[in-house]
Amino acid sequence: MKCSISLLLSLLITFWAFETLAKCSKTLRIGMNETLWPPYISRKEGNVSGLEINALNTLFNDSSYCLEYVFYPTSARMLAELKVGKVDVLMAATKTASRAKFAYFTTPYRQEVMALFQHKEKPKIGGEVESLILAGNTFALNAGSYYGIAFEKLIQDFYNDQLVHLPNAARRFKMLGKQRVDYVVEDKLAGEHFIQAKEYTDVIYSGIEANRTPVSYMLSKVSLTTVDLENINRLIELHQSELNNLFSFHHVSDPHL
Repeated sequence: MKCSISLLLSLLITFWAFETLAKCSKTLRIGMNETLWPPYISRKEGNVSGLEINALNTLFNDSSYCLEYVFYPTSARMLAELKVGKVDVLMAATKTASRAKFAYFTTPYRQEVMALFQHKEKPKIGGEVESLILAGNTFALNAGSYYGIAFEKLIQDFYNDQLVHLPNAARRFKMLGKQRVDYVVEDKLAGEHFIQAKEYTDVIYSGIEANRTPVSYMLSKVSLTTVDLENINRLIELHQSELNNLFSFHHVSDPHL
């Protein structure tokens, strides 16, 4: 009897292994550094959720790719790992000439709006981002992210005293709440989520956008091929309407989701 049970278990394990191999021709290592970036990403007790995770599931659930999430302390570290092929995919990436040297970029899958947030006691000042930079204001942002041409030159000098590099949105908003910086540069939807969830009651949207651009998945040229790029682009094309609904719905839906 014990032999029969052991044989049955062995057969089940073998069947499961073959089924997994049949479904997953390749596992994609998805790099991320934000563990609390609602509504896009949230990590709790080892589980990840949020809009970006829902989008990945929409694309890959019925594909030949499996997903593995790999967490890093900063986005700069993620980029370094992507360059050498230890990470396969990064989310919400903006294509630039320097990045295109070591990464493929998929068809854009959503629109990103980077905006400036300020303390409510700071007077709202109209105008462009360039004028705020020239006036000597300080900004909290995420090193490795793209914030548009106005910030590009400042970011090239990592030690510029107008910039404070912090690896997650929660820390950036905490610093703004304590008025240690003049502005936080953040994804508009994520920033408004923090405000509407009443986590940072002293923070408001400044009314100024830093950059508006379509974003893509960024693929390592070391670990992935142009065939992978074509496959993922086909998946995006196939599910584009679902992705549009996913992200546009949350612009007008319950901010606490």
